[in-house]
Parts: sequence; structure tokens; C-alpha cells
Amino acid sequence: MSKVKKGDRIQLLDTDDSWADLKPGDKGTVYKVDEEQDLVWVEWDSGLELALIIGVDKFKIVKK
Repeated sequence: MSKVKKGDRIQLLDTDDSWADLKPGDKGTVYKVDEEQDLVWVEWDSGLELALIIGVDKFKIVKK
């Protein structure tokens, strides 16, 4: 997977977080990448602001 950066559009493929109101196919925009904690903070199109864990949650970068 290419390196994710602020401003990238991403699509969720899979997450183990049963508390998150996200489902595969949901899209959002990266607004912060915390490399020390392996977190990608996303403003989801649904209005949620939740982080994905690099190496745990599965996502891909999509075209705008």
C-alpha cells in the first residue's frame, strides 16, 4: 500500500472495531497521520471523525 498522507481520500475495506459506526465501502478524507502511534485520522463522509490503525484496519487510497 502506498504511504497515506493528509488530504488523501480513503475507502474502508475492513475494521475490527465493533463500536465504530463504519462499514466496508465507507469513504473519508485523511486529516492527520500519527506515525508514532500508527493512526490515520479520518473525517468520514458520514460526519464521524475516527482513526484507523495502520496494520490492523484495512483501507485503500481512492481517487477524488
